Amino acid sequence: MMRQIVYGFSDSPFGHIIVARTWEGICDLQFLDYNRLETIHQLAKRWGVYTPTTQNDTMAQTVERVIFEGYDHPLKLDIKGTDFQLRVWNEVQKVPFGHTATYLDIAKGIGEPKAVRAVATAIAQNPIAMLIPCHRIIHSDGTTGEYHWGKELKQQLLDWEKDSLLNAQK
Repeated sequence: MMRQIVYGFSDSPFGHIIVARTWEGICDLQFLDYNRLETIHQLAKRWGVYTPTTQNDTMAQTVERVIFEGYDHPLKLDIKGTDFQLRVWNEVQKVPFGHTATYLDIAKGIGEPKAVRAVATAIAQNPIAMLIPCHRIIHSDGTTGEYHWGKELKQQLLDWEKDSLLNAQK
């Protein structure tokens, strides 16, 4: 059965994002660091050459509101990956908003404490930014490490989450 992908664009407090979903759920979420047309072509490549796509910015704006504005709306995910990647991404989703974990924590969490490098590689290949919160994973020495859209954005996201938690506690 051929999948249909609906994608859309939205502004976020941290720049433009593209969100894509299938009937099963969100399958891709990225910050835009280049032009939209190129991003759409990359999305189609990841999901198959003949994947039909349609644009729906309202869907993307709803996802943005859930992530950045606390809008209460259920979001299902449709994640494609290897068994190992899926285990890693599932473990990353357990890291609470406003908190961090290390790559070693994630490796231990999936029962593979010696697989830290493989865990880091799987995290780097996360297709759904923010909903699989790879930005919350840091090095054991406390440094933030790399992020697909740059260390500066990773730090901004971490600071925003911590500030949001502090403001909610006031």
